Amino acid sequence: MTVTRVRGLVGLALVSTVLLTGCGSTPDLNPGVAARVGDDTVSVQHVADVAAGYCAAAEPQLQGQVLPNHYLNAQVASSIALRSAADQMMAKYDVTVDESYTKAEDAARKDDSLAELSDSARDALIEVQGAQTYVNAAEISVGKDALGASATADDAQAFGAKVFLAWLADHDVKFDPKYGVAIVEGKSVIEDTSLSYALSGTATKADATTPDSVYAGALPDSQRCG
Repeated sequence: MTVTRVRGLVGLALVSTVLLTGCGSTPDLNPGVAARVGDDTVSVQHVADVAAGYCAAAEPQLQGQVLPNHYLNAQVASSIALRSAADQMMAKYDVTVDESYTKAEDAARKDDSLAELSDSARDALIEVQGAQTYVNAAEISVGKDALGASATADDAQAFGAKVFLAWLADHDVKFDPKYGVAIVEGKSVIEDTSLSYALSGTATKADATTPDSVYAGALPDSQRCG
């Protein structure tokens, strides 16, 4: 998570994919649970809180464009789930995240371009946009533990990535359908998994797979960012 990446991906990566997989059986979600990752759960309230901060961080780069909260919530939920999976993998192998992540996070927090953000907006930005970097660092830690400290970061991450995918395959990830996140070919992708249906043309286009800023602008303030 370089400073450049944090700055460049706000608003642009809201429909990006993250590596998640799994084929095992996962218990049904209880009320108030946004996602279940192995033995861990992600609450709906936590997703909402992070999404609010993430929207505040993203608005300056949206430059007047509007995004439905659907996209924010999906990206937030999948990023939190990804971090949770990485944490559980590291716990299994009794390692901590590689220092490459902590250095990247420290650099991001000191970046002047983020200085005007509130603490909650900055934390949300780092939590969401730093999720893949966190996973990469977790993979490096697992790889170095297995291959030895002399292993290069690339070799360690390549090894750790295989371990991570194997962990996900054994533990699975399940999201509340309302977030529109589905597991497709080993990746978490944004698509329509909702159990409800958008009846109006405006609601349908604002909630499509690809954001339509014009139609999204017609949504109530509580349902959009920007």
